[in-house]
Amino acid sequence: MPRKQFIADIQAAADKKILGITSIARGDDDGEVVASFAPPTGAPIEISLLAQPDVGSYPSESMFMIFTQADLPPAATEALETVANFSAGVRLPELITTLSQKLNGALATGSREAPFSIDDDSDVPMGGVNENESSDEGADSENYAGYDSGADDFGTGAPGVSSSATYRLSEEAAKKLNRRIRHDLRAAKMAGFTVGVINGMKAESVNSLLSISIRVAKLGLSDEAIQAWDLEPQQHIVLLIRFSSGYKTFEAVISEPAKSHDIAFRVGVSNSYKPTVTEALAAFTEATKNMDKDDEKDTPSVNDKAGFSNLFISSSLNDFITHQFISLLKIRYSVGVSWDGAKQYFNDKQGKLDKGAADLPSTYYEDPSEKDTTLPTAIANDHLTDHQVRQISFPLVAAQFAMRYLVRCTDFCLVCHDKIEEDFEALKPYVCSKPLCLYQYMSLGFGPSVEHEILTQPYVVDLLVSFCYASAFNRRLREYPTGMSLSVPPVYTSVTRSVLPPMTFYHQQPVVETPPNDAQVGVDVKLDLNRQELIFEDNETCPVQVGNWIVVSVPGRPSDHYRVEDISLFPTIKLSNIPVTRASMPLPPSNPNIQSSMLTVPTPATTPPPPAIMAAKLAIYDQNFDDLDEIGKAESIVMLLDTLPTINEMRTYLLQMSRFSEPSLKTWKDRISPAALGILRWIIASNRSCLVQVDKCPGQDDIEIAMSKVRLDQRVSNVTDNWVQFRFAQGSPDKEQRFLNALRAEQANFDPQYPTIFAFHGSPLPNWHSIIRAGLDFKEVQHGRAYGHGVYHAQDQATSVGYAQANGGNWPGSILKITSAMSLNEIVNCPAQFASSSPYLVVQHIDWIQCRYLFVQVCPTDGGYPAATNNVSHISDPSVEVKQDPKRTAVSTLRTPIGVPVCAVKVSRAFRSSTQGDTPANKRRKSGFSFSGSKSPMVEVGGASEGETLSDLEFLFSEDEAPPGEESKLKGKAVESNGTPKTNPKLTDFVPGSLDQASLPMLEPPSYATPTATKTLNRNLREVLEIQKKTPLHELGWYIDQELVSNVYQWIFELHSFDASLPLAQDMKKAGVTSIVLELRFGKDYPFSPPFLRVIRPRFLPFSMGGGGHVTAGGAMCMELLTNSGWSSVSTIESVLLQVRMAIMNTEPKPARLENCSKAHQRDYGTAEAIDAFVRACRAHGWTVPPGFQEFAGSSGF
Repeated sequence: MPRKQFIADIQAAADKKILGITSIARGDDDGEVVASFAPPTGAPIEISLLAQPDVGSYPSESMFMIFTQADLPPAATEALETVANFSAGVRLPELITTLSQKLNGALATGSREAPFSIDDDSDVPMGGVNENESSDEGADSENYAGYDSGADDFGTGAPGVSSSATYRLSEEAAKKLNRRIRHDLRAAKMAGFTVGVINGMKAESVNSLLSISIRVAKLGLSDEAIQAWDLEPQQHIVLLIRFSSGYKTFEAVISEPAKSHDIAFRVGVSNSYKPTVTEALAAFTEATKNMDKDDEKDTPSVNDKAGFSNLFISSSLNDFITHQFISLLKIRYSVGVSWDGAKQYFNDKQGKLDKGAADLPSTYYEDPSEKDTTLPTAIANDHLTDHQVRQISFPLVAAQFAMRYLVRCTDFCLVCHDKIEEDFEALKPYVCSKPLCLYQYMSLGFGPSVEHEILTQPYVVDLLVSFCYASAFNRRLREYPTGMSLSVPPVYTSVTRSVLPPMTFYHQQPVVETPPNDAQVGVDVKLDLNRQELIFEDNETCPVQVGNWIVVSVPGRPSDHYRVEDISLFPTIKLSNIPVTRASMPLPPSNPNIQSSMLTVPTPATTPPPPAIMAAKLAIYDQNFDDLDEIGKAESIVMLLDTLPTINEMRTYLLQMSRFSEPSLKTWKDRISPAALGILRWIIASNRSCLVQVDKCPGQDDIEIAMSKVRLDQRVSNVTDNWVQFRFAQGSPDKEQRFLNALRAEQANFDPQYPTIFAFHGSPLPNWHSIIRAGLDFKEVQHGRAYGHGVYHAQDQATSVGYAQANGGNWPGSILKITSAMSLNEIVNCPAQFASSSPYLVVQHIDWIQCRYLFVQVCPTDGGYPAATNNVSHISDPSVEVKQDPKRTAVSTLRTPIGVPVCAVKVSRAFRSSTQGDTPANKRRKSGFSFSGSKSPMVEVGGASEGETLSDLEFLFSEDEAPPGEESKLKGKAVESNGTPKTNPKLTDFVPGSLDQASLPMLEPPSYATPTATKTLNRNLREVLEIQKKTPLHELGWYIDQELVSNVYQWIFELHSFDASLPLAQDMKKAGVTSIVLELRFGKDYPFSPPFLRVIRPRFLPFSMGGGGHVTAGGAMCMELLTNSGWSSVSTIESVLLQVRMAIMNTEPKPARLENCSKAHQRDYGTAEAIDAFVRACRAHGWTVPPGFQEFAGSSGF
């Protein structure tokens, strides 16, 4: 038998005395083995080996998942993963021996320069390049003079980080590689990402850390998705890339085996565009808890405002990018398929490149998903397929891959990363239907934290558990937690039912559990209730182990659930002190004398009563949940949820724990069984909708409401207070975009004042567990379809109440005590196109429906239905509510129109002519898309307002940019004796000092000048002129003529020396223009308020006519940096000039072009049109116009 073989091999491995292994024992979970490994230095490490898919397949058909809770260096972690990958069919003694050997080697090496590798012989190079062929860098190997180990390059002392080293390269090789590094990073910058050099990134650097980020607001996510993913629009999604053996170009990555690269990736979220060195290293070493306190003084911790922390899917995303990205990249490069096609190829070929498969199925070459068309430009663009690119930037490809997967994460399984073939598009990511994926999802902690959800949204958790309980009780579950290897007790009696009952009271008569009869499976025991002990009489061996959960049934009382605490005194075993009794199973009537003796509790002041030893039956939690039929599964779920504490009790326990350690329900071992906790985790993790409490729940006081940050102002008004409200959103992150598209497509068919209507959808309580997971659909018929196929709605809440009838099966531990539920949906106002518009609204187009609110009827008492009440929870305020269509007004049970807050309908609000002065086509969503469906002309250039440090900006445009041989001629000779910079005709056609002052709008000093602003501007001017003197003009790219700065509140500057390949540079050459002339005007609040910046000449082609470069139709720059929303008082003028230059050079979504290329038809922009264009841009984006803007920007004489 496999199980016997498994147990025997555990003992054999323990008897083998494996070097480095101090102990081997069975774990708490079925099929788990725990080995204690003693490293050369440090504390022992407990390593768990978990048989997959179960013990029944051991050893011939099983593999092992190997993991540990300890913080290991990357090489050791990689060793665990590799041994696990080769564990198929390997028996435990050999497997643990191999594991010990690999760990000893990895930990003994202790260096990232030469990490321990065990796949040198097993890896097959991909990409069609011979393993012995060298990359471009390899061809210059003779230029490497050696390898130097130096002081710690990272300077943090973080564990697991090797001392840094540098390569000794020839001067020419170093310059060549440095130019390539800057080229690759500039490509990422110009594509819309923000680049931060954390460490290294030089030709001689062995260890380098790089960050590539994008602001959340630019990802094209709906507000609901941002909220559901626990993000903030102003935060940054950061991709960290660590090069541990020097920088790798795209060509080097392609030419070498996928597993030979010392490149690692981490994805997280930060309030800054790049984390600190300490934070970045912590992301790779997972050593945040062990950081030196001295470091914390200088560097913010991971939880601080400027820190770096994990996303909700960081574990899954990091695993995917680290293990598959480079292989997928090689497949794309070799076979010419999309990312989705490469993943399919990877799965079909087991990650190997089949050179013989010349003709691939057409499915590999299918066009990218339609969803890619809704992605923001920076992510939708595919750098690999850009035929105008001569050199591919590896960091840019990695960033586009990571961000694309993040934005579309709901389309993919979080474990196997395959595309999920389901009709429903979730707002939160989950796993596919493969049981092994669900098991790993739960085991590896990829899902949301149960503890976090209970602490932050306890009433939402209460709601989810209540929905699941009602669904299981009425046998309405569509899916079950199969694949999690839950061990549950046998089901003796049935409490569930399959038919929805007529309306009944909440406090129904409970079903009395009948103890098992002699024919049923069970072990005869004696129960000592006072001592909490079991006595076995007929067993020679103990049938349970410490940690097992059991059910003890005594005639005349409900069954009790215990955890086994001690078996050392068998045949007597010790149970947990407090039994867990099913909450829905009351104490049945019985002999009062027996009950009295059974429940006597000794106290210090009394003599313990005689032992109350009763005959009982014992059942063990040893049934595999997956093996049960659907009724058995429903019964088990109801039984396990009955044993759970209330949400308030769990929250109280976690709060107490958080004072001393990381709170975890796993530590409440004698109260919550692993099976019950597994069900709770599944309920929370499988919820793919967004639910947020916006109402006061039963038992909540005002203090708790304030501390929980419940947004009471987001409630719907004129609804009675026995309906608790939750904001409710469903669908994929771009579902809002498709709702927007539906509005746009039907714009000619509805009244512009009322583009949408509101209606209720009521459904029996057992259906809501599936609705919040699978969405509103019409797959099942419960109430008939007399009015057609579609989702049925009613605009009278009282009508929907009849369909949302109460029923049996309410979770006894609920605080809310929900009796019924319904949703309030927003629908495109085209009733003529509905399947039916009377007496019900039957909407057959799913994209026309957006869930906005969930109403749950609560019963704060046990007396039955909530008492009828006319009290409303929120009084209407028309000034902040949506104006409803008078012909189709949604009303509450009071027959009064409901009031929906404007904040709940941000998309449709732009279509309401009464609230917007401009046409919808001119509006812009936060996500960066225009309502016309095209890419927005106002998309902010990447990095234009991300608060980048000057060092990062200078890195992108630093030395070594001139052709070989020219640098030495220019070095140190950039300034003549009179201070005029030299120019080299070979490098630029710009001539400094050639502007005619008479042709410029020169201004007198302003009357509002302040000492603070004047002092700051004088210092800033000196700084930029000093930089200008030291830097060759062709490298600097901007020029300020000191002779033209007679008024420090107005600067005239020029941008020049653009890349000849840019369309703008070609237009300038045709027009005989050598520079772009711009003006900076400063206000009295500078540096706390941004300057006004505009183009004077030449005029650019407007975006509406095919232009770009972030220059508005009036000549102002469309950059958040230059508004109060994006300005920082620490921004330097040099950084502003660099970012404006990059914005104009940016070719996405369209390159900048001149309005006219004729030398005779060049015109200047006017100040007034620039001011108007700037204000329009701010309004379109939601940016804040600087205070006093008109005063310092528009006055001709200041």
